[in-house]
This record gives sequence, structure tokens and C-alpha cells, in this order.
Amino acid sequence: MRATVQAVMPYELHGTRYYQVIYTPEGGQPQQARLSWDMVDADLQPGETIEVRAILGIVDSVRRVPAEGSA
Repeated sequence: MRATVQAVMPYELHGTRYYQVIYTPEGGQPQQARLSWDMVDADLQPGETIEVRAILGIVDSVRRVPAEGSA
């Protein structure tokens, strides 16, 4: 699903980097996902459009949607 990043908060757990990503799906209410560093594109910023992939309701990746016109 497409969504807009509201906030990204990094934290560490047992030496591994994780991110709490708060996002708002198109036409929906804000939601959050907590993911390890390899499941989130680096340097996400509030306002960016992302593609949130979930399996059985559990988010397993958050990836940046390239801006139109960019390569």
C-alpha cells in the first residue's frame, strides 16, 4: 500500500539498529511499524511517499517510492 511518512525514529536493541516508522496510508489513519535496518530504506524523511508491504497484516518492508521524473 502507498503511504506518507510521518516520522522515523531509530533505536537499538541488542546491538541491532531498528526503526519505528509512523506512516499514514492514502485515505487512512496513522499507523506504525517497527522494523530492522534491512527492511527500511535508509534516510526516510517525513513527507516522503513509501510503499508498505505487509503479509497477513504484519509489515515486512517499507520502501521509498521514487519521485516522478527521477531515474
